[in-house]
Amino acid sequence: MFSELNALRVPGEPTRRLTVGIFPGAGGAHLYHALDSGYFQQAGLEVNLVQVVSSDQQMAGWNDGSYDIMHTSPDHLLRGILKRDPVAVRAEGMGELAVHRRPGAPLPTDRWAVDNAQSAFAFVLRAVLADVADSPVTDSQLVPVGGTLQRFQALPTGAVDGTTLHPPFDVLATEKGYPRLGGHLQVAPDLITNVVVTPRGTAGTWHTRAYLEVCRMSTSELLASGADGIEAALVRHGLPTAAARAAVPGLLGPAGLSTSPDVTLRGMEAVADLRRRFTPAWQPSGPLESLIAADQEG
Repeated sequence: MFSELNALRVPGEPTRRLTVGIFPGAGGAHLYHALDSGYFQQAGLEVNLVQVVSSDQQMAGWNDGSYDIMHTSPDHLLRGILKRDPVAVRAEGMGELAVHRRPGAPLPTDRWAVDNAQSAFAFVLRAVLADVADSPVTDSQLVPVGGTLQRFQALPTGAVDGTTLHPPFDVLATEKGYPRLGGHLQVAPDLITNVVVTPRGTAGTWHTRAYLEVCRMSTSELLASGADGIEAALVRHGLPTAAARAAVPGLLGPAGLSTSPDVTLRGMEAVADLRRRFTPAWQPSGPLESLIAADQEG
C-alpha cells in the first residue's frame, strides 16, 4: 500500500494542501479511513475535511473558493449557481436515500424537513411520497432545516413529521420510532447520490489524481475489511458505536461503498430527470456531458 501511495507523488513537488467540503455522516468512511491511516500524507497531500450543515453553506464555500474539492450531490451541478467551472470527477455512494415519517399514514398537513426545497433529497422525498406512499406533497409542506444530521435531529422536536435520510440516520430513525416509507432505489434506481467535484482547471492535476486514487484504494480496503472494518473506521473517527453499527448495512448495500466510481451520463440523466419532474420549467444550461470530467465520461 505505502509503495503505491508514494508512487503517486510527483518528484520535487511539495506537499499539497487540500480543503475538502463534506457533509457529516457515514458516507465519508473512506475519507476518515484514509486520514487515520495516513494514506493522504503518503500520497503527498495534506487534507483538511470541513463538515458543512447545509447545501447552501457548502455551495457558498465552493463559490468563495474555500474548498479545493467537495463531496456533494450531483444535483448541485445542475442548478447553475456554482462558480469556478465545477466538474464531477468521481461518483460515490453513501447508502440509499430513504424517507422516514412518524408512525401512521402520511397526511396532507404533514411538514417535511428538507435541506433545500430545490435539492435532490427533496425531490427523492417527493417521488417516494407520490409513487410509493400515494401521498404527493406540495411546496408549502417542505420545511428547510439543513443537512441530514440537522433533519434527523428535527424529527423528535415535533416541528416536522418526516424527512429523507441516509446511513446511519435512517436506521437510527427507525429505532426511534420513525419507520421507513421508501427509498430512492424504488423511484430513481440510476440516481447518483454523491460526486467528488473539482474546478475543471484542476481536474487533471497530479494532486487531484492522487486524491482520487487514495479514495479508490481506501474504499476498496474498507470493502475488503467487511462490516467489522467499516464499523471500526467510523468509530476511530469519532462516530458513536451504535451509529457506526447502524451505518454498516447501508454502506455495504447496493447504493453504498461498492458504487462504481464512474460518473456516467446515464447517472447524471437520472438526476436531471428527477429535477425536471418537480421543477417542470427547469432546463440544463448546457449538455450534461459538460459537467463530467473528460476522463470520466462513460
